[in-house]
Amino acid sequence: MTDQASSPSTPPRAVKRLQTAQLRLAAVALVTMMLGTVLDVFFRYAFNKPLRISYDLVESMLVIYVFHGISSVFLARRNIVIDVIDSLVSPRILRGLAAIADIVSVMCLLLFLWGMYEPAMQAYQYGDRKLELGEPLYVLWAFALAGLLGTLICAIAAFTHITMRQFRR
Repeated sequence: MTDQASSPSTPPRAVKRLQTAQLRLAAVALVTMMLGTVLDVFFRYAFNKPLRISYDLVESMLVIYVFHGISSVFLARRNIVIDVIDSLVSPRILRGLAAIADIVSVMCLLLFLWGMYEPAMQAYQYGDRKLELGEPLYVLWAFALAGLLGTLICAIAAFTHITMRQFRR
């Protein structure tokens, strides 16, 4: 869509802080994944002693990276867009399509939250743990649900703040 239909606007300060905190957490997770992999390869080839926890560590950090890193995309409205009809319709229709896309995004995130809740509760009830780290699986589910909830808040903020402001024009 055109820049007018997806132009970023300043979100509320609390939402921006949430997004920044999630982005920083995702960055820490990414650095941890990289260091874990590098150390595993180094110890494997230098001492023939790979890190036994590297698989679980990378898997755990990947959950944090994905679910907390995506909030920035939704808040800035930088989702993948195929702008086939942008030159064919008016800016008003483009704003309407952007609003529909925001609503669909929020509905999909709500569906993901709803679908993830029961498995998260089961992981807590059963007490499953990661094999090498011994970390309870419900901790990962908690990170995933918290990240998805933050992403939902950012998506709602993008819709209400940006889209509604555009319709007032």
